[in-house]
Amino acid sequence: MSLPIARYHFIINPLVNKEVKVKVPDIKRTAPDVLRVTAFVLEKSEANEPFSVAEAAKTVQLNGINDYRIAEVLRAICLEPNGPNSLISLTTVDNQKSHANPGYWQLNPQTYYSYLSYISLLRSEEAIELAKLSLKAAEKSNQNAKISIWIAIVSIILTAVAILV
Repeated sequence: MSLPIARYHFIINPLVNKEVKVKVPDIKRTAPDVLRVTAFVLEKSEANEPFSVAEAAKTVQLNGINDYRIAEVLRAICLEPNGPNSLISLTTVDNQKSHANPGYWQLNPQTYYSYLSYISLLRSEEAIELAKLSLKAAEKSNQNAKISIWIAIVSIILTAVAILV
């Protein structure tokens, strides 16, 4: 027995009283299909925009991924978009064109949290690079401070010599 779609929201977003938006990073066209489709689904889900497999294949974000591949990935990463048994019907690419019917797609919990981990890893890498730049700036500042101290010492010595002479 499947749970209603509204129940899935609580599984995906346990912070019910707080709106959490995940900033979807720009995904390169060379990224794996699963990553590109995941980012696309999350973006559309947050905007509450329905889409079909056929529409998704024509978008800029998923350009180059065919209907069959998008359908395969959606089957693996999404919940039932329009209620029970809608996943298979909306991802079946055949002459009946059921894959052209839109659905309100959401990532399943495993995919959602895996994607959050991926974004966290990206942010960590960015933080490491920023820390490296900060360290270089601190080293340069430290070097400038050492030079300033030597200049101050020389100034004191010259002033003392001038006073004594």
